[in-house]
Amino acid sequence: MSLISAFLKQTIYMGMPDDSVLKREGTVTPAPNFNASDDAAVLDKAIKVKGVDEKTIIDILVKRSNDQRQQIKKAFQHSSGKPLESALKNALKGDLEDVVLALLKTPAQYDAQQLKLAMKGIGTDEDTLIEILASRNNREILDMKKAYQEEYKKDLEEDVRGDTSGDFRAVLLEILKASRTEGVCDQLIDSDARALYEAGEGRKGKDCSVFIEILATRSFPHLCQAIDLEMKGDIDSCLTAIGKTLKTRLSFF
Repeated sequence: MSLISAFLKQTIYMGMPDDSVLKREGTVTPAPNFNASDDAAVLDKAIKVKGVDEKTIIDILVKRSNDQRQQIKKAFQHSSGKPLESALKNALKGDLEDVVLALLKTPAQYDAQQLKLAMKGIGTDEDTLIEILASRNNREILDMKKAYQEEYKKDLEEDVRGDTSGDFRAVLLEILKASRTEGVCDQLIDSDARALYEAGEGRKGKDCSVFIEILATRSFPHLCQAIDLEMKGDIDSCLTAIGKTLKTRLSFF
């Protein structure tokens, strides 16, 4: 399967008009009347009770935002003198343990873990690399790279470079530069739309370098407008598929 088909047609997501939309996405919202110390105490009791009170552990962690869970971790460490992750790891097992420990990671830490797993062992889980790297903004990419370095003492870009090849490697490394432009450049919308068309529909084969340059470096709102403009005429089926997933992160996932 070609790079354009695998990376762009099937899975690339372009974000929302601005970050304010992102804040309204998802179903987990900050719990009202939140108190990290109280939650930490309840979790400590649930962990120590005979048989482990799994229901209480689940009820607290899934109904708190990620930021609130990070505060609970700090409160638990302060009150008990040990990491919440260690206490839960000793108390739980199986899939529940995996899910609960994942909930305690920051988004950047979780992304870093999944990228590491995608490149572990023989073969590469390209779908995971695409899903994560193609759907993160500049700040998320930078945070992810930092988390990867802290956890694995390795450079994410170097691991990606060593585990991929060709145009696929090129586009991932371009994304990892975290150099997407901010906002919309009106002067470039028309030329970008035309360049994408000519690199795909307008020629035999596809010029991946053009797709990489534009789709990996322009802001998501800019790309939304460029793709919408080109869709007014004949459009490469690749761009049509991209356009269907341009609007929101929810439509991608």
